[in-house]
Amino acid sequence: MTVVGVEGLRKAVHIGMAGFAFLLPALGWRGGAAAAIVAIAFNGLVLPRVAGRSLSRESDAGRRVPVGIALYPVTVLVLILLFRDHLEIAAAGWGFLAFGDGFATLVGRAAGGIPLPWNGAKSIAGTAAYLLWGGAGATLLYRFVSGRPLRVVEVAVIAFAALAGAMLESLPSEIDDNLLPPVGGALVLALALEAFHAARFPPEWPAQLLTALAWNTALPLLAVALGVVRVSGAIAGGICGALILAFGGLASYGLLWAFFAIGTAATRFGRRRKEAIGKAEGSGGRRGAANVAANVAVPALLVVAGGLSGDPGFAATCRMAAAGAFATAVMDTVGTEVGQVVQGKTFLLPDFRRVPPGTDGAVSLAGTAAGLLAAGGIAILFVVLFRLPWSAGVVVAAAACAGTVVESLLGRHGAPWRVSNGHVLNLYNTAAGASVAWLLAG
Repeated sequence: MTVVGVEGLRKAVHIGMAGFAFLLPALGWRGGAAAAIVAIAFNGLVLPRVAGRSLSRESDAGRRVPVGIALYPVTVLVLILLFRDHLEIAAAGWGFLAFGDGFATLVGRAAGGIPLPWNGAKSIAGTAAYLLWGGAGATLLYRFVSGRPLRVVEVAVIAFAALAGAMLESLPSEIDDNLLPPVGGALVLALALEAFHAARFPPEWPAQLLTALAWNTALPLLAVALGVVRVSGAIAGGICGALILAFGGLASYGLLWAFFAIGTAATRFGRRRKEAIGKAEGSGGRRGAANVAANVAVPALLVVAGGLSGDPGFAATCRMAAAGAFATAVMDTVGTEVGQVVQGKTFLLPDFRRVPPGTDGAVSLAGTAAGLLAAGGIAILFVVLFRLPWSAGVVVAAAACAGTVVESLLGRHGAPWRVSNGHVLNLYNTAAGASVAWLLAG
């Protein structure tokens, strides 16, 4: 069987499995979870004997079960457990998984075309197919499982979540696309639905947005003039800064600038030594759009969601999660930059195996201590700016530690799951830090 034939058969099965999502209303979350567990066992034990190598790509050589086939029911199980009280969101995530990923591969291989600027292995056509087909499939499944007509705002946020899933699928990451894009898209959908459920737009909001845009046009231009950021970084930072100031106010905006100041100082610390060992940040340490997207996209999304919502409890949890993301980004940046300068023993997690300094994913005592100190500074600032009890600062600092551990594990040198792109790692670790802060905040 040709590679095209293998891929066509795989994706036919991949898309067709979405038909089982229509059983979710009858099964409930417990029945759905049980069915997903059965599917995990079937794909691992039975399918290889029945299908042989007919569903295997060349990259699956040597594996008993292809990675994508093994992960598909695992992702479905994760979606069902995460959204057991809102199975329509789990169904939408299943739509992203089946239709989005499935058609992205088929269209991308058939059409070819212009590659993405940030990932030459993916095409604009494939990403557009994920957005269109994933959004359509998710809307269909969400409508069926919810059992009611959809509001316009629900259709709009499903499309936004499909865009988030398409962006995650387009990243240069070694983690299989069957896992993070559909789960991430479903999480964005849940966040957006909750934000718009009790959304409020006060009369002064347009003026606040215009003021935020003005400030975040002037300040990024000044940063470019001072040689702190590149033009692309100024544009991306200006957009994120305007959203954070408009929806989060001066307190959230203060966290953004604290992260920027600490990160910039850490990048310039010991630059000569980092240049000597080939670990210095490119472009003279000036940050670009990729740096901004990797470190600020998650907290900006959370700040906007909290600012939109009229639910005080939801807004407070969003602020806590955003602070956890900022603290995680600071801890990772400072830990990496200081660890490269201060000589000391370096280890890989989780087994603390000793490795040479500069090894990807390695941690050092000096870098960890400096990163924890910086994250503690963000946590203290969060408590002071929002006038919260000190327990909130503990949550933010703990989230930063957890997110940094995730980053070290995912970036571990030689690991089969290793993510080699630094910007993708930063996005994942800020998302992990935000998730831990959200869970700890209750």
